[in-house]
Amino acid sequence: KDGNAIKPENVQNEKFLTLADMKKRFPETQLPAVWLPHGILGISNAEIVPDQTGGKFGPFSGQLFVGDQGQSKVMRVFLEKVKGEYQGAAFDFRSGFQSGVLRMAWANDGASMYIGETNRGWGSAGNANQGLQRLVWNGKTPFEMKAVRAMPDGFEVEFTLPVDKKSAENLASYAVRSFTYKYHPVYGSPTVNEGKCAVKGVKVSEDGLKARIIVDNLRQHYLHEIKLDGLRSAGLYWSLVHPTAYYTLNNIPDGEKLRLSDISTKSTAPATVKPVDKKATASSKVPTFEEIKPLLAKNTCLACHAVDKRQVGPAYTEVAKRKYSNEKIVELIYNPKPQNWPDYATPMAPMPQVPKAEALKIAAWINSL
Repeated sequence: KDGNAIKPENVQNEKFLTLADMKKRFPETQLPAVWLPHGILGISNAEIVPDQTGGKFGPFSGQLFVGDQGQSKVMRVFLEKVKGEYQGAAFDFRSGFQSGVLRMAWANDGASMYIGETNRGWGSAGNANQGLQRLVWNGKTPFEMKAVRAMPDGFEVEFTLPVDKKSAENLASYAVRSFTYKYHPVYGSPTVNEGKCAVKGVKVSEDGLKARIIVDNLRQHYLHEIKLDGLRSAGLYWSLVHPTAYYTLNNIPDGEKLRLSDISTKSTAPATVKPVDKKATASSKVPTFEEIKPLLAKNTCLACHAVDKRQVGPAYTEVAKRKYSNEKIVELIYNPKPQNWPDYATPMAPMPQVPKAEALKIAAWINSL
């Protein structure tokens, strides 16, 4: 505009279009079968590899694995067809690789996966410049969401192991929200049009391997974040290894809805914890890098920033020299000001999805540098 570069901004109350809006104008537009939410399930997605091992690599045969360079990890995707179109759910799978995941190939044993890695000078959550690692299933079935399927009135979640009925029939174990992204020519988009989707009821199968939830405010063409933090496995009472799924709802299926007489509607909030006596704690203690690194990796910070060297963005030590307050750093995470760093070619995208408590911890650590 006016001869200047257009920078992304987290503009409030902005009039914007989505990709689904564009499809209405131009029917030939191809919508994604599944969105991988930016900054959560990757930042620079790489190769897609189908699991054709017949169960030799774990309980996800027939699903897809997707690598990511920036976050140095692999995601998992379950697909289904609804009204003739593919859609489905994306899950986290494995992270902590030593460099950016770029290529994946099945080994000759048909049961393990080789991971080819590089950070190609851009940086990645893994610190090494390159690597070759092998991912092997240990033969133990993890407690995971195996699949999420769309229903006329919500979703059906299938598990790899039976769930504890008490936790699964408690509505407080579930939380659902939906959101989408702007369609525009500049890099990055904050999540927009966020909406809560109340969970009104749940029906657990007799074998404990499925839970069908009734969800209010389903929205076509939106991502639906499905969090199952309160769910536990039967017997061992494990938490889910990855308790969050992201379902892309291109179509809401037709069919029979659950009857109220068939569902559980009880909701028991988890026990409250007594407030901590602030006088008795070192509340001003600054987190160490080892404590903060998982937050930096989770929120994709390490894909563009390093502690003491320039990458896509400035080093954290350089940010610390600006002497921003912790609150100001949080504000800049949510609404970056690329003009503050004019000698960096790639502007930082707005990151409003970073939880404020985590952003404040990151800010306190940066300022400790």
